[in-house]
Amino acid sequence: MKDTFKKYLYLAGSLFLAFALSIMLFFVLYKIDAIKSVIGHIVKTMMPFIIGAALAYIICPLCNKLEVLFDKLFSKMKNEQTKEKISRTLSVFAGIIIAVIAIYLILMIVIPQLIDSVVRLVQILPSSADKLIGWLNHSLSSDEQLLQYSQQVIDKAYTMLEDWLSNGLLDSVEKVATGVSSGVINLLGVILNIFIGFIVAVYLLLSRKKFARQAELIVYSILKKEKADTVMEEARYCDRVFGGFINGKILDAVVVSLICYAGMMIFRWINPGKVMMSETLVAVIVGIFNVIPFFGWYIGLFLSALLILMVNPMQCIFFVIFDFILQQIDGNILGPKIIGDTTGISSIWVLFSIFLFGDIWGFAGMLLGVPMFAIMYHWIKKLVFKGLDKNEQTQMSVDYENDFPKKKKTHQ
Repeated sequence: MKDTFKKYLYLAGSLFLAFALSIMLFFVLYKIDAIKSVIGHIVKTMMPFIIGAALAYIICPLCNKLEVLFDKLFSKMKNEQTKEKISRTLSVFAGIIIAVIAIYLILMIVIPQLIDSVVRLVQILPSSADKLIGWLNHSLSSDEQLLQYSQQVIDKAYTMLEDWLSNGLLDSVEKVATGVSSGVINLLGVILNIFIGFIVAVYLLLSRKKFARQAELIVYSILKKEKADTVMEEARYCDRVFGGFINGKILDAVVVSLICYAGMMIFRWINPGKVMMSETLVAVIVGIFNVIPFFGWYIGLFLSALLILMVNPMQCIFFVIFDFILQQIDGNILGPKIIGDTTGISSIWVLFSIFLFGDIWGFAGMLLGVPMFAIMYHWIKKLVFKGLDKNEQTQMSVDYENDFPKKKKTHQ
């Protein structure tokens, strides 16, 4: 009788929970726009803390290494607590200073080079357009009908341009002015968020061990030891995947940028006196897009080659060949050495995660999507293997691991 009562009570509880979840799902779908607005407002408000947490996570490995260095420098201090406090404080501020200097140098290098490149392109475009029109006239001169048709197209384009200059230019200028003013306000907001983010990062880094310990206490206070150990193990796995992938990608991008810059400078030395594209700008473009797994290289190659083509076609040919060789070296030598097999997923899942999370979060999704999907893949795999063990099919998981062993040193 008692077992029957428990059975019906469990069934009633399950039905009630299913009904409550259905109501919640309906409410979420019905109020999805309002929920998105609330989430967007919360994210906007918490953006300085999000930026600070991201900065702290990226700088943390550097701070850990610096802290070990400072521990060795102050090894003769007798008071361990004082030594630990001084080492941690110095390592955090040294790491923050290095990060600020790195960002400052990048901005000071990229922004002037970008402005110079845009000005140079604006100066070159008219002569390039004249050369293109002359080439078209020369190529079409043998076919009068085609030349006449081309002339009509040019006349229509000229008429449309003249009409736009007389009627639509003023509206466009007003829109641009409005966009510039709002862009300046948004830029100031971003700068303020980054500034506050660095302050938040300092506090997080100084108290990182305390926060980690508090999180561990919370986990073990809620769960039993066996399950808490599993949660902590998975947390360490997530940290290895995220930290290894993101920091490895950043370091890999820096190395690729430096090699690209050196190669462009060598070409300038071989061909002195030629009009050249900014080596620094090209190297930065290649490095930034190299952070995106799988096809970031293609984007960087296309943009850089397009900019170089407008200035020096011969340099463009050299760059395409050089960049192809560089990416082969990066994919087969540098990448595996720096990043290694931090994700453990195949190329098709890398591509899938880039498209999925890139559509949701843009550039950040392209970068973070791969480690996020790798963690999801890892959890699903563990659940599947656990289900096989429960159903007494352990041999299937063993056969799978033997047939498809985990690849070592694969660069995604």
